[in-house]
Amino acid sequence: MIKKGIILVLGLILAYNSVYFKKLSDVRNQKSSNFDFNTYADSLYYKGILTQTKAVALGNLISAIQSNKESTFKTFGNRLGIGNSAYFMVEIKGNITSIEDGVIKVNTSENGVVSVDSKYIFGNAIRDASGLVKLTDFKTNADFNKVSEALNTIIREKALPATVQKLKVGDAISVTGALKLSKKENLELKILPVKIAIN
Repeated sequence: MIKKGIILVLGLILAYNSVYFKKLSDVRNQKSSNFDFNTYADSLYYKGILTQTKAVALGNLISAIQSNKESTFKTFGNRLGIGNSAYFMVEIKGNITSIEDGVIKVNTSENGVVSVDSKYIFGNAIRDASGLVKLTDFKTNADFNKVSEALNTIIREKALPATVQKLKVGDAISVTGALKLSKKENLELKILPVKIAIN
């Protein structure tokens, strides 16, 4: 009985010391991050993506992929982990064939009709295609994703609307934007634009 009692006491002591509970008051009192994601994204877009990011002509990219897929993905694509997909910053030129719910169809001489989605700009495509932001730059994935959210909002609500509102069928335009491609699948060519210019 004495041995069992000693073992029980030791077990309770070990269990108590192995579990750590943080006081709720301490959690509530922790200082939140003072990092301004909107200011960072603004600078990333206007001083980074628009001035530093080099876009490859979509026609040249497709030709290079057909010639040497592995080399092209490594040279022009950007991906954060392993996998068959990568993000590319590309540019196209062509004439608008239709505009519907923010999706601009552009007829290009080299790649046929390409979709440019100026309305539903979400996800990490633009951030990753730029190659200017690394996961190691931020402490958490949540913070890393906040960069995408802020960046997408600036492009979708601030940078593009004035130009998009002027567009009409038949206009000759140039578009620079992010494109996701996979080594295994022939995905639809849909670009998330970072810049649209009327030629």
